[in-house]
Amino acid sequence: MLRDRWLFGRAADVFTLQWHLTNACELSCVHCYDRSERRALGATDAFAVLDQLDDFCRARGVGAHACFTGGNPLLYPRFFDLYEEAAARGMRLSVLGNPVRRSLVERLAGIRRPVYYQVSLEGLEEHNDRARGRGHFDRTLRFLDVLREARIGSCVMLTVTRDNLHEVLPLAEALRGRADRFTFNRLSRVGEGAALELPDRRDYVGLLRDWTRLSHTRRGLGFKDGLFNLLRRRHGRPLTGGCTGHGCGAAFNFLALLPDGELHACRKFPSRVGHVFDGGLAAAYDSPAAGAYRRGSAACEGCGLRRRCGGCLAVTYGCGLDPLAARDPFCFKDEADRV
Repeated sequence: MLRDRWLFGRAADVFTLQWHLTNACELSCVHCYDRSERRALGATDAFAVLDQLDDFCRARGVGAHACFTGGNPLLYPRFFDLYEEAAARGMRLSVLGNPVRRSLVERLAGIRRPVYYQVSLEGLEEHNDRARGRGHFDRTLRFLDVLREARIGSCVMLTVTRDNLHEVLPLAEALRGRADRFTFNRLSRVGEGAALELPDRRDYVGLLRDWTRLSHTRRGLGFKDGLFNLLRRRHGRPLTGGCTGHGCGAAFNFLALLPDGELHACRKFPSRVGHVFDGGLAAAYDSPAAGAYRRGSAACEGCGLRRRCGGCLAVTYGCGLDPLAARDPFCFKDEADRV
């Protein structure tokens, strides 16, 4: 079991490797974090990564979660071979990608159904299709139906910006009965996202409040942002797990593997901790850089919610602040009672 009890009292029984198999993608989303030409690993190296993940998780006494993403992970030439091998090893599986053909979903289910398949929408049809391409909204709704028919759990993710803040709640209603889970996180102003704006802090806190109210009557709403816990604690509700189930789980129960083998604490901002073939997964996890990201921002030390929150390091970075020193600029701890 992964433990950091000397820091925040956390203990995790599953470790997630969010594996960005390729940066290749048929979409050109306005907030894409990385469109660089990173060379994807060949088949031999990719299977060696599974060996490392297997060995690491066995040594640490945790379950292995292989989360395949991209780009579009199904554009990786050996995707199904890799997925089948991970399934054969008994790993927990998930896919973060784009809508694909029914035949590919059936092939996926024929190997083993992932715990969930996550797609993204950025609002209702007009706004979403400006952000992700014409026709994407309708394709995604039809794809959610395909997932349901295949008995694969579905999740929809939205990245909150100033332009789509007002579309979050209407989209939640539009997805009623279509998606098993709908959640959101804040824009990280990195890559293409650097040209976009975050919402006003007060307006975003209002969204957290309204989302919490809606959750009383609407099932399937996710609480990915650890800042929700400021409201939940104030009203005596059970705390949520935040971004990774353990607040900000960067370099704790989570690492991101980029197509070329770089390992990062979080995919949403530059946070390199090592390379999968230069020391390996275990060395990267135990590195001083990873330890610093596990500790998180010094501004959060002493906060009673640290193990379930920790703010968002990527948002802090995207606002031009030091994520290891500055407080999440959206944190409203001092005003939670008034909110």
